[in-house]
Amino acid sequence: MLTLNSSPIAWLNRQYFDLGPLNGGKPHHYGIEFSYNSLINNTTLPYTVQVNVSPFFRESLVKETGMYQYHVNHPLQLAKELRTERWEKLCEYLSNYQELPNITKLRVMNLLRSLCFHRVVKEYIPEISNDEIASNVELATLAWCRALSSLITHFDDRTFDYIQEIAAIATHAPSGSKVKINAGLQMVVEYSKIFGDLAAAEFWREEVTKDIEILRPSLNEFEYNLLMSMYYRSVSFVPFLRRDKQKVIEEMDLCESYARSLKPENELQQIVARENLSLCMESRSKESIWLKDLDLAEERVRLIVQLEPLEPRYHLELAEVLTKRGKLEEAAKYYRSATRLGPPGTPVAWFMAGQCHEKMGELELASDCYLASLQIEPEAISVVQHLANIAPSLGNPGLVNWSNLRLAELEEQKQQLQPKAAPNFQSESLSALKRSADKVLV
Repeated sequence: MLTLNSSPIAWLNRQYFDLGPLNGGKPHHYGIEFSYNSLINNTTLPYTVQVNVSPFFRESLVKETGMYQYHVNHPLQLAKELRTERWEKLCEYLSNYQELPNITKLRVMNLLRSLCFHRVVKEYIPEISNDEIASNVELATLAWCRALSSLITHFDDRTFDYIQEIAAIATHAPSGSKVKINAGLQMVVEYSKIFGDLAAAEFWREEVTKDIEILRPSLNEFEYNLLMSMYYRSVSFVPFLRRDKQKVIEEMDLCESYARSLKPENELQQIVARENLSLCMESRSKESIWLKDLDLAEERVRLIVQLEPLEPRYHLELAEVLTKRGKLEEAAKYYRSATRLGPPGTPVAWFMAGQCHEKMGELELASDCYLASLQIEPEAISVVQHLANIAPSLGNPGLVNWSNLRLAELEEQKQQLQPKAAPNFQSESLSALKRSADKVLV
């Protein structure tokens, strides 16, 4: 049987399997550690990492490492012999959840959410009424925890019910509370990105601005600068919807200025500041692409890779920019480096690396990449199409016959099943990554 030390990806992400030691250095790894320590030490975190990782990440992690003995939908389902002392401790809290005070319930749910057990979070936290949200910050924050899990699972559920949950918090939570501000910022993002509704985005921007003025006297310098960096990264969607390029640049300049002004004094602040700068520069790289400045986009994404070298999605984003610039050899290098870092997006990375090699005429390498992608996502029809196209040039009749047969099978399935059932990677789309590592403000 495979063990958690059998592969670098399993070892790097061990916490997700059994709450073992922190081996990885990604923000979401630290997020698990911070959440666990907050629960055990009975302390409240003034802030934490912002990334909200999908349950799809857990599924991909098990699939890519072959650690199927850890494939569970609830922490209590993990076999006793596989549990660490820390996992057992989490199970104790879950078994006695109803008797816990609200603040402890929140810490348990934050740990579950950091481990990608979002459906379990929704199971344990009932819908909380507007009156309860208005009267109790702890209940409002529990509602926010539930809303974040609803947000990240809506990709699979194909509903927008989570917006009503967030709106209730943004509307009814106590004025000037952090949870009300976080929910309000998310409303700006949702109405901008999902609906393109300028009036609604402007309304929520104004509401959040008022609440920040109320909260400001209670914040220290680090908290204020972090909040303002997050604020400008969110509300810059308003000038974006207006197509006001200069205002977008000005507000993103402020976002970056506040991010760079963060002076961490402890480990939590170091991780939070580093992640926030990475997220800021990620937004700035997309801003550069929007402004058609690929030189600046490349410079910014390279900085992100330096900040977070273990985060595969940033290697993918750099490779995508390099591809746009025609730097195919270096792009292929970064796509391949992403495959060594594990999910999210490993099959996408293999496919994109294959496309780079194919364009460079390196068909043997392209074939290897396409086959590696299909090992993870065997129903990715576009990968099979590319493989079938180059197979005749490889002198391998078996590969030609198999790829044509497989392509015919998938085409037939495509006619019978919903489009969702047949993954279809596109050359310049990281939609799979957005699905598996969608970021929200927390």
